[in-house]
Order: sequence, then structure tokens, then C-alpha cells
Amino acid sequence: MDERRSRTGVIICVAIVTLAILAGVGIYQFKRANDLELVVTNQYTHAFHEMTDYVKDVDYLLKKSMLASGPAQMSAISSEIYMQTAAAKANLALLPLSGSDLSATSKFLSQVGDYTSYLATKVINEGVISESEYEMLGKLSDYAQEISGQLENLEMQLNAGQLSFEEGKKSIMAAYASNEISFDSGMESIEKSFQNYPSLIYDGPFSEHIETLRPVMLEGRPEYSREEAHKVAADFLGSERGQRLAFSDEGGGTLPAYNFVGQLDEKRTVNISVTKRGGYVLYMLDNRSVTEKALSVAEATEKAREFLRRQGIFYVESSYYEESDNVATLNFAALHGEVTLYSDLIKVKVALDNGEVVGYEAKGYLMSHKAREIPEEMLTIEEAKQAVSSHLIVEETGLALIPQESMREVLCYEFKGKYKDNHFLIYVNAQTGQEETILMLIESESGILTV
Repeated sequence: MDERRSRTGVIICVAIVTLAILAGVGIYQFKRANDLELVVTNQYTHAFHEMTDYVKDVDYLLKKSMLASGPAQMSAISSEIYMQTAAAKANLALLPLSGSDLSATSKFLSQVGDYTSYLATKVINEGVISESEYEMLGKLSDYAQEISGQLENLEMQLNAGQLSFEEGKKSIMAAYASNEISFDSGMESIEKSFQNYPSLIYDGPFSEHIETLRPVMLEGRPEYSREEAHKVAADFLGSERGQRLAFSDEGGGTLPAYNFVGQLDEKRTVNISVTKRGGYVLYMLDNRSVTEKALSVAEATEKAREFLRRQGIFYVESSYYEESDNVATLNFAALHGEVTLYSDLIKVKVALDNGEVVGYEAKGYLMSHKAREIPEEMLTIEEAKQAVSSHLIVEETGLALIPQESMREVLCYEFKGKYKDNHFLIYVNAQTGQEETILMLIESESGILTV
């Protein structure tokens, strides 16, 4: 009897251990499957958003191509379109849909890249783009814009978590066993979800070049001590904010500076940086919460101008702006007579409740501002305008110095105008008549951006 009970106990123990092992294996397999599911979903999401970005950029580039009149611009735009369409197709292939489901989108992207390459080759060989070819470019752009707009809600639902790649997916355990994951036919609409929200270029066009420059405005300027820099910062902020400043640390890079911070109350702080050489304010940021709006952007722009004048900066032209959380971020470029200096940029943040300046950034100005020699011999506006596409309805003209990738500045006529429902800036070399670049303006209630 005791021997039988002993054998029974052993069997029960073995059974318990076996069940525990099986449960552990099951939990491990389930966790592994869930981990795989998360990785695959992230890959799909990344591919989807990448594809979205590239295709929307293709739409913008197609619009620009309608205004390209010279071989250099057409060739540059065509090359960029070709790269964007190739990248979009690569990400499209990663989405969990069958090849036949994606054939229409893939064909569209291929045709866009091939067609613009053909036109670029034609222009380089001194050919002329015909009206019918321009019409085809317009149709391609309209199609890209239409399919993007139709499926904007789909991306919003995806970002809001109302739609996910989990829907229509096979059982993850079955998928793990077969080494494949697929989606149902309802997810085929992803092929038309080409919506991209372009980033605001707060510093206006031509701002990226300043990263590789040396701070010419600081050359030959005296070195400031920490105490001297502290006084500059306090004077810049005024008595109420400036008296609570304390030294924080030192910044390096191309613009070495002293950094200070002031704790104004439990939630409000102000940070300010002053260059070691020259004692110029590099940036200031006051994180005050602005809960209401009482000023317009135009009124805020005038407040910013008054502020800049108090800092000894008089000759500037306002350009692009962005409005967020009841704060207007306003951008100013320096002027040389009637010539806008797009390299010399200053950004001012104005609270729209009382007009207080709560932000300032002058890196572009400090890196680039210097005396310019403007060429005396140049084309007339009418001569330069001959390089502008007849499709653009010109509304404003002006002169501007714009930087090139070589860091050389080029004097250009700036033509602002309208094509269909979009505004563009076209820059034509004021000495050679060559079309230098085309920018598209995206205007909304919250600001103006360029692509």
C-alpha cells in the first residue's frame, strides 16, 4: 500500500512538473510571438510613414517643375523626384499587401520618375517643354494631391490609435509558424494614404547653410568675462526678469557662450545665452504660459520691431511666422538698402496676450551679418522676369542675397506669385538671368512655411 502511494505521488509530481514546463514553454512562445508582432507592426508603421513623406514631397516637386524654365532647375527637380519616387516604392514594397494590390500606386510612382527624367533630358538637350507636357505634369500633381487628401483621415485615425495594422492580421501564432504576416483587403487603401505634414522652416528659406559658417560678426570683437556677460543678459531682460539670473554653464561649438538661468516662480524660468566674444545675446527663452490671445500677428510684428530697435537692430524685413499656444514666432532678415539678406536671420517670439518678448534667437545674424558689396551692373526686373515661367502670376518683386551650397551669396530678383491655388517664390540671378531656385509657400492659420 505504501509503495503504491509512493508511486502515485511520484506520478503526480512528474505530471505537475511536466505541466509547469509546458506552461512555461507556452508563455515563452506567446511572449515571443507578441514581441515579433510588435516588431513587425513597428516596421510596417515606419514604412507607411516613410512612404507617406516621400509621395507628398513628389507632389510638391511636381508643382515646382511647372515653374522651372531653365535646364539647371529642371534637371535638379527631376533628379529629386526620381530619388523620392524610388524611395517611396521601396517603402511601399515593405507594406503587408500583395503585389497586385499595390500595382496602381507602384505604376504611378514609376511613371512620375520616368516622365520627369525624360523632360529634364529634353531641356538639357536644348529642347522646349510643350504645353501638353506641362499639362501632363499638372495632371500628375493633381492626382498625387487628390489621393493624399482623400486619405488624410486614415492617417489621422492611425495616429490616434483608431486604426492599426492589427486588423485583418492572421493569428500571430499561425503567422509565426508560417513565417509570414498578411493583412486583409481592407488595408489595401494604405496604397493611397500619401499625406505628409511639412515642417515649418521658422528661420525662413536658406537657413540651413549657417551650420557650416564661421561667426563673421564676432571677428575682432573683445572677450567678455562672465560678470560682463551677466550684465548684458540682465540688461537684455530688464529689471523684473534680469535681477534673478544666475550663471548656469558654458556653451562651446562655433559660438562659445555663457549660459544663465532665472527662476521667476515655481513654474516659470528664463534661459539666456551671451557670446564670450563680443558679448551678444545668442538666444533667450522665457517659458511663461500664455493663456489668451489679445494681439494680432501684425501687432506682434510691430512689438518685435520695437524690441529689435531697442537692441540697436534697425534694418530688418519680416518674413515668415508661426503661431502656437498664443505665441507668435516671427522671423526677420537684415536689409542692405532694398536688398533682403536671407543669411542674416533673427527669430523673435512674442506673447499674444500683452506683447512681451518671450523668445529670441540670433544665430544666423551673428554668423553672417557683415557689410556687403552689391553689384552695380545687373539685369532689369523685366529682363530677369523672362526667366520666370509664364504659368506664374507675379504679385511682388524684390532683390535678395541668397546663399548657395558653396556658401557663396548670389544677388537675385525675388518673384513672389501664384500658380493655381498655391504661392511660390522664384529666385532669378540678377546678373545672369539664370533661375536659381523655386520655393513653394504653404499658408495656413498657424503660419507660413516653405518647401
